[in-house]
Amino acid sequence: MKKQTRATTDLEKVVKARDIIDQEFYKPITLEYLSRRVGMSPKKLAIAFPQKYYQSIQKYLIMSRALTGMQLLLETKLPIYEIAWETGYTVTRPFSTMFKKVTGRAPSKWRKVQLSNPPGTIPYIMLDR
Repeated sequence: MKKQTRATTDLEKVVKARDIIDQEFYKPITLEYLSRRVGMSPKKLAIAFPQKYYQSIQKYLIMSRALTGMQLLLETKLPIYEIAWETGYTVTRPFSTMFKKVTGRAPSKWRKVQLSNPPGTIPYIMLDR
C-alpha cells in the first residue's frame, strides 16, 4: 500500500473544502467552518485553497452563489428575493450587490437582457472589471 505524503493529504482536504462549498453554498460558510470540516488549520486552508483554485475561498463561494443565481434567473421565473434565498442570502440587497459586482447588472436587468438575447447566446458575465 502506497503511503500518502502530507502534501497529498492537504490537497485532498482542499478539494474536500471545495466540494463542501459546491454542495452547501446556500449556507453561511466561514473559513473556520470549512477548516473544522476538512481537518486543516484555517490559516493553512486559506493559503492552500488559492494555490489549487487560483482564488480565495470567499471569491469561490461568491462565484458559486452568482452562478447558481444566474442559472435560476435564466431557467425559472422565481422572483429575485426567492433566488437570493436559494443562493444563501436572507435578504435581497446583499444578493443584488454581489450579483451586480459579478455581472455588471442588477439581477432583474441581467435576466431581462439575457432572455431577450437570441437562443444559444452565452450569458454575459463581467468579472473583475
